[in-house]
Amino acid sequence: MRIRGMLAIAGVLTLAGCGGSSTEGEDTTEETTGGEEMAAEETPLAEMAWADVPEDQRGRWMSEVVVPTMAPLFQEHDAERFADFGCATCHGEDAREVGFEMPNGLAPLDPQQVGAMFQSEQPMAQFMVQTVWPQMTELLGEAPFDPETGEGFSCFNCHATAEGDAG
Repeated sequence: MRIRGMLAIAGVLTLAGCGGSSTEGEDTTEETTGGEEMAAEETPLAEMAWADVPEDQRGRWMSEVVVPTMAPLFQEHDAERFADFGCATCHGEDAREVGFEMPNGLAPLDPQQVGAMFQSEQPMAQFMVQTVWPQMTELLGEAPFDPETGEGFSCFNCHATAEGDAG
């Protein structure tokens, strides 16, 4: 299904389950001038780029950063279809079993057809290329895909690659 396949960019949305503390086992207190202790300052997860989020905090980052940002966008696009937006929307029903790895369950995309999605008038294609892809790129702190260098965040960070018809 082509529409389901386009959801994959959003697949990055809920990449992990619940994580533990990134400072587990470390002393994160410091003494104040009054003698009481306070938590040492840490960069809030919401201010961190995905690459800087400790592995054990990635699930929490997804639930605190990605889901609250992306769920309303998806629900505005199609309230009924995305009423229960969450991990499984992008990571599949077996997300936990596969360690939230991407791609998982989203329709593969033909690399030769991706360019046409940017010109498509189909509502889901427009939503993915105009809303989901740029928003996820920003949330993840990634550069958008650059076809000249082959670097950056693209459809294939979430979707598997399908081979096009040779005919």
